[in-house]
Amino acid sequence: MRIIDKLVIKKSFALIPAIMIYNSHGIDIEGELKMIGEGIYTLAEVSRLTEVHPSTVRTWFKGRIDGAGRGCVFQSDYPPVGRDYAVSFLDMIDVLVAGQLRLRYHVPMWMVRRAHEVLQKELGTKHPFCHSDLYTDGRRIFISAASKLGEEKLHEVVSHQQFFVHIKEKLDRIVYSESTKLARQWKLIKGVVLDPLISMGKPIIENTGVTTYVVANQYFANKERAALVADLYEVTEKDVFNAVKFEHIYGRRHVA
Repeated sequence: MRIIDKLVIKKSFALIPAIMIYNSHGIDIEGELKMIGEGIYTLAEVSRLTEVHPSTVRTWFKGRIDGAGRGCVFQSDYPPVGRDYAVSFLDMIDVLVAGQLRLRYHVPMWMVRRAHEVLQKELGTKHPFCHSDLYTDGRRIFISAASKLGEEKLHEVVSHQQFFVHIKEKLDRIVYSESTKLARQWKLIKGVVLDPLISMGKPIIENTGVTTYVVANQYFANKERAALVADLYEVTEKDVFNAVKFEHIYGRRHVA
């Protein structure tokens, strides 16, 4: 088989929707259709992309294994199927913000949970941490939530002048929908984005539907000939290098 044939075959398999895995376990077609355009991510993928520890992400969505604590923090947009568990793009952005609140500002998790619940009502969405108002006026919004909760400790944290600075730096890479005001795209690094409407939300080269995983794999499979891979996928050599860089940073990274 010629090298171009191998590349085309690998490319086609890489773009097979993740919902095919769910279908093999008997999920209904209506359930599958609801996933289209929302992005599909495993908890391990969420951990790598948000830099939140795998066990923390798992606990936030599934609760503690020993049954202790207050149960899960977030409810996935998708129902679990057997042992398979997936979350949406918006679920992941919720984790991104919660992770910063917990790890950067040391806000107790029960406070994060309660703030999330209050903001759901205030912003009128299941995913308040994904709302554009949080990006434009996050500090004020959290101060308001803290006041409604009557939590002095939370109010003290969010009232600090530097509160939300680091979170906003993370949100600088989020593109919001003008109609829903919710996150619709995440620019992970230069030239690489997550768009739930494209390739089931997997990391892709910006302005294409080609996943970074496919391009990076082919780059190394073809003796690092960037020009060849770029030509076959109709992208630039710079796109190829961006894909390789992304996979090196995020591909199989273990979060401390």
